[in-house]
Amino acid sequence: MTDLRSALDKYLSMRKGLGYTYEPKTGRLAEFVPFMEKRKARIIRTKLAMEWATLPPDRHASWALRLSDVRGFARHAANFDRRTKVSPVGMLPGWKRAKPYVYSDAETDALLTAALALPASGTGCADGPIIPCSG
Repeated sequence: MTDLRSALDKYLSMRKGLGYTYEPKTGRLAEFVPFMEKRKARIIRTKLAMEWATLPPDRHASWALRLSDVRGFARHAANFDRRTKVSPVGMLPGWKRAKPYVYSDAETDALLTAALALPASGTGCADGPIIPCSG
């Protein structure tokens, strides 16, 4: 077991003991350690953390989250190995959620009116309880 793998086990165990649930983060960090091992890296460095965080190249929205995961792990690992580098916050732009559109009461009424005016599909009557079949 490598030092990084051992450090990751301790980090996740400590966080779990504190009551954190880390299923997605655990999976991402479980991918990070083999990435580091493949490069024969024994300590976390900003350059390698950035290289891993920006994978895959077409998923920009997840990059900041991936780097944040490594940053937390690196903070833990730095307590045991001072050569560990913790990537600074703000190196990657965060994911921005689109501003939701809130329908007005008039728009909601118009949508419901239009939906109720639609013909039923198939035989002309709905299969559900809203529009019962006659006959």
